[in-house]
Amino acid sequence: MALITIGTPFNIDLEFQIATFNKRLLGWLIDMVVICVYYYIMLNFIYPLLGMSKGISTAAELFFVIIPVLIYQLIFELMLNGQTLGKMAAGIKVIDNEGKEPTWGQYLMRWLLCLGNLFIYGLPYIIINEPWAIIAFMILYIPDFLCMIITSKSQRIGDLAAGTVVIDKNYVTNISETIYKEIEEKDYQPVFPQVMRLTDRDINGIRNLIQTKRTSKDTDAYMFQVVDKIKAVLSIETELDGYEFLQQLLFDYNYFTTRN
Repeated sequence: MALITIGTPFNIDLEFQIATFNKRLLGWLIDMVVICVYYYIMLNFIYPLLGMSKGISTAAELFFVIIPVLIYQLIFELMLNGQTLGKMAAGIKVIDNEGKEPTWGQYLMRWLLCLGNLFIYGLPYIIINEPWAIIAFMILYIPDFLCMIITSKSQRIGDLAAGTVVIDKNYVTNISETIYKEIEEKDYQPVFPQVMRLTDRDINGIRNLIQTKRTSKDTDAYMFQVVDKIKAVLSIETELDGYEFLQQLLFDYNYFTTRN
């Protein structure tokens, strides 16, 4: 299981699991099914109903079939925060190298340099109209395939250029299980509403820090550095000691997220 470690603004190291080749392949196959269904519906049901002439039909095919399919990956990753329909079903997504959601520019860059994907999505059309072009598809996809094998984060050329990586989303979303802190008081009153400025990843990192055994002075020193950083960023002043403060943040975060 390949993991990458990313630091947060609070000096907390978080781990992400790199998406396995099997999951990425599953995502591609599902995307292919979606695209094939789109092709089939457009070419066998929509076009015959419109009764267009050959010239108009060719232009319509370009704008309503070919172009939408080619930008399928870009549009869905922008709309679904780093996921196509296939990635969503496979439980994987695109993030940037710092663990954040990529910018639209990063999505655009990885899409422009993913020539292999463009041919994958155009494969149904190619098979029907230009079967010989499959050879070109295979040649163009070789660099991406080799890049995935060689790089430590299984990144394609587009990912390297855009500064992105594909991770196992299920590994990240399980954070909800690790940050949950049961609140036994019925009339619980949160102390630090500023905690909602933190992300799930930050909260998970705080919980991991609390669970770290206090085996040395270095551990405590690191914890106090994190606490000071959080207080400064969130503009919090409190008399609670380090571990009590972090525990309170977890309780408050759980209170707000389970009641909003």
